[in-house]
Amino acid sequence: MEMENLFIGVEHIGIKASELEKAIRFYTEVLGFKYLYRIKPGEVELVFLELGGTVVELVEVVDGHKYEDGVVNHLAIRVSDIIKAIKHLKAHHVELTSSEPMSLGDGRYNFFFRGPSGERLEFYQA
Repeated sequence: MEMENLFIGVEHIGIKASELEKAIRFYTEVLGFKYLYRIKPGEVELVFLELGGTVVELVEVVDGHKYEDGVVNHLAIRVSDIIKAIKHLKAHHVELTSSEPMSLGDGRYNFFFRGPSGERLEFYQA
């Protein structure tokens, strides 16, 4: 599979929110984002908003895990085949922070890794 067919586009940008409801109001009422949905797949609640085709994922801040990866928490890249995308990373000796893709249900998967400056990146397959 060619690289251009493997990497489809930006899925979303994750931003830490110390006060989730306040952040939702700011992005929707002040900046005009459209509320999409919210989920709580684990300890942390996630809220998805959209503006002009770009999706922002607000990531709830829990306990002392405030900004270990920064306020802009991660960039998620949509891929057509997450297993092939992970093999591509391994072939390029990229730092992996997960060992296997995580199932998000409904045939969706994600996988986290680090960019060259330590930035947190995610592959997402729907």
